[in-house]
Amino acid sequence: MWEDGAYAVYYIDGDIKLGIKIDDKGSFHGRVGSKIIAVGANENYVVAKQLITGSDSVSYFYIDKKKDNIYLNPDEITEGPYTELQFKNLSQKLNFPNFSKEF
Repeated sequence: MWEDGAYAVYYIDGDIKLGIKIDDKGSFHGRVGSKIIAVGANENYVVAKQLITGSDSVSYFYIDKKKDNIYLNPDEITEGPYTELQFKNLSQKLNFPNFSKEF
């Protein structure tokens, strides 16, 4: 669906999620749960836009690639959820990538 280095958006059990690859056999450690509707990445960050289940609302997340590794749990590395305004303000400060893929 989408990949950037060790990161991938994958479909499992009817959900679209963002994770970091653990191995080349299709194993992932989750980073942002379902339902991912857009992602992007640059050399420093991975960004994700999530549709909140049972709602038309969205949340935004980011991951600092340089601090991440496969041994961290999502709550130890994934930043968010943020509102659109909060995310835009952070993006200006941290130079987030654009969303390059929509689902």
